[in-house]
Amino acid sequence: MAIDTIQFDLSMIDPETGLYLTGNVYTIDGVTNEDDSLRHLSIGQLAMAICLQRAASLETSIVRKMDEMALVSEQLELMTQIENEVLAGTVNLNTSYLTYDGRSMTYKAFLTDIMRMTNVPDTANAGSTDFITALESKMDEKNSFSQQTMIELQSLTNKRDQAYDMVSNILKSLNTVLIGNANNM
Repeated sequence: MAIDTIQFDLSMIDPETGLYLTGNVYTIDGVTNEDDSLRHLSIGQLAMAICLQRAASLETSIVRKMDEMALVSEQLELMTQIENEVLAGTVNLNTSYLTYDGRSMTYKAFLTDIMRMTNVPDTANAGSTDFITALESKMDEKNSFSQQTMIELQSLTNKRDQAYDMVSNILKSLNTVLIGNANNM
């Protein structure tokens, strides 16, 4: 078997007349055999191919969601760091630096360019209530996003596990059939 995209025809032909009863063509990504058809694959192999393709697709989505979660966690950590420094004393947001995504940038550049905050002052302290409120609001927004992403991640993980369970069940069923056939011989 090779990795490729293949279309297969599940049209039903009337055995008596030879006429098509249905005309359905389906595509499975990632499964072909030597003659670029699925004719030699059993129903079990086809079902497993579909389930494994779905699981692989879900796995890619899971990795993407985990990367999103890591990014949001890093952003929250940096905003918490900024808030703690502001509450501890006066901070010049134009001259204080942090590292984000492998780049060194000022607090103000991080807040305006990355976090999309507006009206970020040049300096801030515990008395800068408007700034602190805006910063905490942005942190709450990121926390909400993080919670939603976690729910989506759990859903994707459940769907992936179901796909693998289905493959396992198909293998068990095929094994049972093969043992039954061997015992009948």
